[in-house]
Amino acid sequence: MAEPLAGGPQGELLGRERERAVIERLLTGAQEGEGGALVIRGEAGFGKTALLGLALAHAPAMTVLRVTGVEAEADLAFAGLFGLLRPILDHLSELPDKHVAALEGALGLGPSADADRLLVSGAVLGLLAAASERQPLVCVVDDAHWLDMPSADALVFTARRLGAERVAMLFASRDGEAQRFEADGIPVLRIAGLDADAAASLLARRSPEASPVVRARLLAEAEGNPLALLELPDALSRDQLAGRAPLPEAVPLTPRLSSLFRARVEELPAETQQALLVAAIDGTGELATILGVLADLGVGVDSFDPAERAALIRSEVTRVEFRHPLVRAAVYERGVLSERQRVHAALARVLTGEEHIDRRVWHQAMAAVTGDEEVAVALEASARRAQLRAGHASAASAFTRAAELTVDADRRGPRLSAAAQAAWDAGQPERALDLIVRALPLSDASLRARLLYLRGVIEVRCGSVRDGAETLLDAAADADPELALAMLHEAAEAAGAIGRLDTVRQIGERAAGLNADGLRAEFSQRILVGAGALVAGELERARTTLDAALGLATQLSDDPRAQIWAANAAGGEPGTGLTYTARAVEIARRDGLFSMLPLTLEHHAKELLRAGRLDLAYVAAQEGYALSIELGHGAGWHLVTMAYVEAIRGQEDGARDHVAKALELAQHSGDTYLEAGARAASGLLELTLGRPSEAASELAELTSTDREDLTFVTTVGPASDVIEAIVRGGFSTDDANAPLALLRDWARHSPSEGNRAMLARAEGLLEARPPEQALTEAVQLSRALTAFERARTELLFGEWLRRQRRRSDARAYLRDAIERFRSIGAMPWTQRAENELRATGETARRRDPSTLDQLTPQELQIAGLVASGLTNREIGEQLFLSPRTVEYHLRKVFTKLGLASRGELIRHRDLLAAAA
Repeated sequence: MAEPLAGGPQGELLGRERERAVIERLLTGAQEGEGGALVIRGEAGFGKTALLGLALAHAPAMTVLRVTGVEAEADLAFAGLFGLLRPILDHLSELPDKHVAALEGALGLGPSADADRLLVSGAVLGLLAAASERQPLVCVVDDAHWLDMPSADALVFTARRLGAERVAMLFASRDGEAQRFEADGIPVLRIAGLDADAAASLLARRSPEASPVVRARLLAEAEGNPLALLELPDALSRDQLAGRAPLPEAVPLTPRLSSLFRARVEELPAETQQALLVAAIDGTGELATILGVLADLGVGVDSFDPAERAALIRSEVTRVEFRHPLVRAAVYERGVLSERQRVHAALARVLTGEEHIDRRVWHQAMAAVTGDEEVAVALEASARRAQLRAGHASAASAFTRAAELTVDADRRGPRLSAAAQAAWDAGQPERALDLIVRALPLSDASLRARLLYLRGVIEVRCGSVRDGAETLLDAAADADPELALAMLHEAAEAAGAIGRLDTVRQIGERAAGLNADGLRAEFSQRILVGAGALVAGELERARTTLDAALGLATQLSDDPRAQIWAANAAGGEPGTGLTYTARAVEIARRDGLFSMLPLTLEHHAKELLRAGRLDLAYVAAQEGYALSIELGHGAGWHLVTMAYVEAIRGQEDGARDHVAKALELAQHSGDTYLEAGARAASGLLELTLGRPSEAASELAELTSTDREDLTFVTTVGPASDVIEAIVRGGFSTDDANAPLALLRDWARHSPSEGNRAMLARAEGLLEARPPEQALTEAVQLSRALTAFERARTELLFGEWLRRQRRRSDARAYLRDAIERFRSIGAMPWTQRAENELRATGETARRRDPSTLDQLTPQELQIAGLVASGLTNREIGEQLFLSPRTVEYHLRKVFTKLGLASRGELIRHRDLLAAAA
């Protein structure tokens, strides 16, 4: 019998001191209230499982929750999660009611709650946090690449948010598998081969009789792989080990190991091989089920004995396990299709009872060769159950397999369509688009319209905004009025975002001719007609129509999308739309519409940025980005918002990192609008850092007439910045002709106070008209600008006045600019304004630093929620944090603000104003 994979005396792992230390630090941190997670990655045979086992042996003071991903359960929603959480389900009663309902529904312990999948994930975090109050927890997930996707999503979500929990999470995943365990944002410990000394020591212990020449050959072929060092000698005869007979020809390592295991399986009796195939296909290791299948197939219960003696399996009282996944793979791959189908059919017969309904259906599906409508119907029902439990990835797989088994072509299209929707709900946009392509030829007109609506939404959120808008516009022509209106609204929002203003006008005209019923339809119709009138220059009609729409928005208190559209329609000074975007976020949180949160937070962050609430804008974008990653939705504009805040504040490293990530997403999706936003933030950063030449170089392309893929709105944004960069960099003012023309066109097209202020400022800088006249007008109109742009306007006028030796006149504008820059934390700009003021002979008064300046954006957010009267639990539910983590941040707030109680915090007026 081969030795344990640990490869040394009990309790020892040769050559793994560094890896053990990393894991032990993680466990120690969790015991001390600093939660964390780690993904251990490596090739087959590198000892990931052994490393986990040994590390856990050194964590006696922790409750260990353990589960192993099983390929046979990869399509069963939350199978892995149930196995992991089963020992601590007695803590469910400590969670909020909606978390209890969501988690019980997901795990099949109660009625399906039709819960949002982020609500399920939040409940998992809450359950682990509650259980860890009794004793620190460590969750160990082996073969994480075989977890069902809903379980993997929930656990990765939790691992990213452990904060101050007494919880550690360890995932082990094998490289080279078709199904990869995705865990971005979690630290990775990559397991490499053993070093030369450790490998030689392990081989010497395993095969002391090997000659030096043979030992050198085995060490070279094993490449430090512990499993290879243990198994390769078993494939050699005594003469070969002693060097008296030639060694076999070398082949790549993993196929070689698989071949070794396959050869050992083939040496076993036929009944044993059949028993092993049953265990391989079952995948769960449950002995009762496996023995039931053996009986069904007429195979004896003692058929496993030869395999156990050959060290290919391990058996316990209730379980049978393969010694290594490569053994199971060798068994499965050796079985021919007909043999595997017989086993699947037997498993379906044995797995009786309601608790096995989904496993049974999947085995029936795998046993089917041709179309089988009865099984397809059962799979469709399984998919519906998974959807109600927020297991959308599993639902997509079940719908897809149901379509493959569908005999009637008229039913295949709807099942593929359902699979596409489930894939999108699971955060798998590329899979959803592929399913849409397959479903479209099999769809009638009504289903085709719904599929194209889904395709358009996915393209807008995750791909090319332009392509998405075109898809929606084309499809709306053949849709019923209500669906057409929804399509047109999505298309108008996309077209407006990328500056296709004529398209917005045309959409308004099309919407006016639709006969859709209901309050939402009337609201949407007014928004579209009003927006179309606005871009057509019919300002009075636009304002009347949009005001009527805003009146309807108050009646749509359960619709976050309506509030977002209302914010877009509100117009006016910066911050006018904040009421609506804040309400949109509140609705999404309150009603558990967490899949809507990234979108609502994206718009809310933009409104906060316009209103000069940079800390809150940043934390909203930060949260939106994290949730977008969880949901598989487009995250680019969250990155751009964070980059803008950092650019204004001169936080170079953060800004460059977020710009780079946004550009990578833009390149992948072909979204030139996102690219323009990211480059505009990069150019602003250069301007903030006092590098006008670099800023001009970065921004010039965005305002060039040579870029046909950029539209009016995408180019007008950075036009003002590039003009300032050209002037400050000492370039020819002729270089500013293109951006100045853009600003003039924009002000003529939409003559708002803000647009006129930006044009006047640019004309003053370039002396395109008398500078004092232009800059005076810009300052007078600047109340319609953001706090940052208003301060920049005052700074530029103050600088011009000082250069004209009008020092006294300059001081008032420079003082105002300093105060505004300070209020938003734009320190490089503050220093520039202070230097200008000093040049007039006056020193800026030192501002008494507000204690609020000491708070991080997240601390300010949490403090504001406490000040609004929410409990720690309620805050945790909103922000996907545990009460312990909320309390951790709150203690830091109390310390920084010098407060002793929640009551004092609630009465803190400055805090309420800052966090409002």
